[in-house]
Amino acid sequence: MRVLVTGGSGFLGQALTRALLARGDEVIILSRNPATHIARRAGSVWVQDLQQIDTPVDAVVNLAGANLFAAPWTQARKQLLHDSRVALTWKLTSWILSQTTLPKVFLSGSAIGFHGDGGEQALTEQSPPGTDWAATLVQDWENATRRVEEAVVRTVLLRTGLVLGHGGLLGPILPLFRAYLGGSLGAGQFWYSWIHLQDWVRATLFLLDRREASGPYLLTAPAPVRYGDFARTLGRVLQRPVWLTPPGWVLRLLLGQRAALMLSSTKALPARLQVAGFQWQFPELEGALREIVSQDAEP
Repeated sequence: MRVLVTGGSGFLGQALTRALLARGDEVIILSRNPATHIARRAGSVWVQDLQQIDTPVDAVVNLAGANLFAAPWTQARKQLLHDSRVALTWKLTSWILSQTTLPKVFLSGSAIGFHGDGGEQALTEQSPPGTDWAATLVQDWENATRRVEEAVVRTVLLRTGLVLGHGGLLGPILPLFRAYLGGSLGAGQFWYSWIHLQDWVRATLFLLDRREASGPYLLTAPAPVRYGDFARTLGRVLQRPVWLTPPGWVLRLLLGQRAALMLSSTKALPARLQVAGFQWQFPELEGALREIVSQDAEP
């Protein structure tokens, strides 16, 4: 299979690219930083512009998007976050529809933030959308794929939870916990929907290959936890105490609107993946964290 991956130099994009190459697929990486991408050394094709692609592709996986936490949400930053997801997806869908031979499948990044703060409510793919700015951003992101779906290209929306692996969310958290500075956030009672990076990759390949798969899928583990439990589990795995608990008002003061992403409650249940028969390698949090930490301990 010949697969175009946008955002291929990111945390998720690199992991997916490695898996695609390992199983024998040909990968084209659209990236602003292709020279640093591991797949370049593996002999895959990399491009900085869609117009450099001169042969048909069988599948497109769209993972582009600027980091939501990297900078305060000024109006300019919000526009960048919007454009890196929505405007790029519109550009990508225009390119797809201009091809003489359309791809067979289009997988497009999304997020469980589509549903906003769900409180104690269990959320599935059928749950209503949220109304805050971040939820609206995700909804606009998904809406940008509609033209491809209407062109009878199988379209899957990857509503991804918080991905645990080397880098990503755990990148800044692990050093703090190892330095005895780990803790919960706020009251720690909000729900935290996570997935191990390996399971995210496996679920994405599962949906790429499954011809009947279309529409939104929640890419999370089947066992969400409260953040306080997440912090205590990570402390136990690292054999570190968990004692610092910055209150919510401190996080809001430091992070502004970005704090809402850290303190909102999303109890996501991956109903459609379960019905489809997907099997998680890491369905429980402690096993997932132990696998990640054990990799750090290897010589």
